[in-house]
Amino acid sequence: MMQHNLFISSFKSKRNRSSILVLLFVVFFLLGNKILNYLYWMEDDWCRVFWHNYYAQTENIDHIFLGSSHVYCGLNPEILDEKTQKNNFNMATPAQRLIESYYLLKEADRHNTIKKAYLELYYNPSTGNLGDYQNHISVLNGWKCMDHMKNSFYKLETLISINPSQYYLEAFFPYIRYREYIMDGDWIKECVEYKTSENYKEYIFNDGLGTFRDKGYYYTNLEVQELSFIRDRKPEEMHLTEEAEKYLRKIILYCQERNISLTFFTVPVHDIQLIATENYDSYASQIKEIATEYDVPYYDFNMVREEYLPIQDRQYFMNVGHLNAKGAELYTNFFYEIVSKSPEDNRKYFYDSYQEKLEYSEAKVYGIYRFNDNILEIQEGDMVKKIKKMIIASNREDELEYQVFWTPYSSKETTLLRDFSKNKEFDLPAEEYGNCTIVWRDISTKQKVGRIDLRN
Repeated sequence: MMQHNLFISSFKSKRNRSSILVLLFVVFFLLGNKILNYLYWMEDDWCRVFWHNYYAQTENIDHIFLGSSHVYCGLNPEILDEKTQKNNFNMATPAQRLIESYYLLKEADRHNTIKKAYLELYYNPSTGNLGDYQNHISVLNGWKCMDHMKNSFYKLETLISINPSQYYLEAFFPYIRYREYIMDGDWIKECVEYKTSENYKEYIFNDGLGTFRDKGYYYTNLEVQELSFIRDRKPEEMHLTEEAEKYLRKIILYCQERNISLTFFTVPVHDIQLIATENYDSYASQIKEIATEYDVPYYDFNMVREEYLPIQDRQYFMNVGHLNAKGAELYTNFFYEIVSKSPEDNRKYFYDSYQEKLEYSEAKVYGIYRFNDNILEIQEGDMVKKIKKMIIASNREDELEYQVFWTPYSSKETTLLRDFSKNKEFDLPAEEYGNCTIVWRDISTKQKVGRIDLRN
């Protein structure tokens, strides 16, 4: 009997030692990860503060807004709270893909009784490389978005779902993304200084240009100076990728199953950006078809009639893609007017296509743009000269001709680059900055119609 008791005691002792060793391993593993993340992980400040403020909400969130930075720059939840008498929250993150929108929707629905979801459908995260959910740059945005979601089995499911298997380690252990800095003392010093700052500890986002408001709104008074755009999408890429469309449909079905009212919308950008895509209607029409299929309201505010929303002015934009505080106030108030009415009542406010909007607008030049890889080298004697191939962004193909002037900052001397011509393309020095002035006139009457001064 004593031998039997000794055997049991010995067995329990070994099991206890094993349990202690496992526990110690887990503790040291977690502690090691915490230290390595602290030393190497340069977190995305916007997403870190966003998640903190989201979980700090004590009242039920009634309405959520999903999408990219266009949402958190363009919609002010405080204005919407006052108008709707509901709790509105922007769950927008930089370059948010539809796969992240889907899991953010589900996370919000886990903690709140969501009555309405508004999904913003800016083309960039759903087309080209960003619309390829296997692409490393695309995956990177997913990490930033989900890094600071609270740890749970749902987060585990989310990380497994949004990451290709080859990126699991980097998704679960952020410091691994920075392994190239393993012996870089300056990088470690920068990370530590960043994480010991008051802004970091108090969850304050201030990038020197604007600040984060409590409900996911970026407040800035910055006004756009450069009406120029570098295009990174080819016209044939202006359509939802297969993966993006899959998650758009999953969002629709989830909302239908959960009885959540869903609305699609697109925040207005400056016209120069959409003209530069050269095929915006291809993307917008695809969204419209899916919205019609499921009877989801869809409002593309890039197609709104100017008399109802006169927002295409420098004073309303911080850059050609994002509204500033003045623009957000104008847009948020109009947005509320629209979503408070039925789609039938709203038809009069919108053109049927972006091309129709351009045709009904007065003939004008919006700015200049170029392709992201369109810098050429030209041999001039013993020297190599780099030039940028620029394109004039106007809303007419055959009715206008253009005169181009250039004043480099280095000399302040204005030169006529090109006299009046229908050709919209011209060259600028690639390594020099200055002011570009474009004058346009009617081809048939030869009367000057307008001019625009651009910094480039």
